Amino acid sequence: QPIGFADIVERVKPSVISVRVRVGEKATTGESTASPEDNPFPPNSPMERFFRRFGGPDGFPGGRGGRGGRGGGQMTGQGSGFFISADGYAVTNNHVVDGADKVEVTTDDGKVHTAKVIGTDPRTDLALIKVDGISNFPYAKLSEGTARIGDWLQAVGNPFGLGGTVTAGIVSARGRDIGAGPYDDFLQIDAAVNRGNSGGPAFNLNGEVVGINTAIFS
Repeated sequence: QPIGFADIVERVKPSVISVRVRVGEKATTGESTASPEDNPFPPNSPMERFFRRFGGPDGFPGGRGGRGGRGGGQMTGQGSGFFISADGYAVTNNHVVDGADKVEVTTDDGKVHTAKVIGTDPRTDLALIKVDGISNFPYAKLSEGTARIGDWLQAVGNPFGLGGTVTAGIVSARGRDIGAGPYDDFLQIDAAVNRGNSGGPAFNLNGEVVGINTAIFS
């Protein structure tokens, strides 16, 4: 029988959020909001080439767009994330919220909340954000086990606040080194991960998070 994921998705999708950021302070000073000096990746690495080509980490499925750059306006960023506790703590990618002046999250039911950045770690590309004032968010459980090559998983995102999207695949490889930094040890998956899915979780068949969707490499 073909494997179906509907029961798992129904359980875990409400924990996945859309993360939208605004970066406007630098833009209003007449300085560019994206410059080579902002590039956090090793020279000539695949990630650095993505950043240099697109003026931002477009190799990541959660990039920045909008009216940034010289002359004013706002630059906006879009990605995904997921709650890890009922009281509003959520995880996303650092490159999604890096330099943000304002962070908003949209939950699976379409409600919009203001969030604050609690902490970031650029070297692992992780960030912790928090929505205050609510204590009953649906949240995801982190897996205590190790994902194996060949395991089924579902990559879930909430791109552009339109509601969660789900793709399925397997773990294709472990320990991938793509030149992203000192902790370069990625899971390679064959589930489709698209723009706006950066920071979203990958779930195993137990509905537990085994990884965070971070980069597209092709």
